[in-house]
Amino acid sequence: MKARVLVGLQFGLLGLLALVKGSSLVDPNSIFEKLSPYLYVIGALILILAYKALRPSLRVSPIPLEGAPLITTGIYKWLRHPMYFSVLIFGAGLALRGVSLVSIGLWLILFIVLIIKASYEDSLLALAHSQALDYQRNTRGIFLTKKIVKEK
Repeated sequence: MKARVLVGLQFGLLGLLALVKGSSLVDPNSIFEKLSPYLYVIGALILILAYKALRPSLRVSPIPLEGAPLITTGIYKWLRHPMYFSVLIFGAGLALRGVSLVSIGLWLILFIVLIIKASYEDSLLALAHSQALDYQRNTRGIFLTKKIVKEK
């Protein structure tokens, strides 16, 4: 149930970010508006790299696929949750497309949802794979910092 809610929120928030176009807080010719397409491309490239590495374990849900290996190669060698990171980058591009209080708020909620989803996934991976805790200690998370992982 928790996984479905998190996935639903993630996609719902992205959809809302794509649809919302309130009055912009900045000049349409500002750096924020011009940065938006670059964030789409960066987000898409990270997503493609993550997809290529994760294929044997790929799921939209944070619940690990039963019997699938722990992926620690490719982009996963440097970043634990590159798919979530790519969603944040892409979502930032959507939010900056017409910077408004609504778009900023939606992106912040998306950020919180993805942090919760990543943490939930980390805990499930630690239960499913004996080497997951070591991987989590030594690989950067969504904040691009190393997570302090508690032993269970």
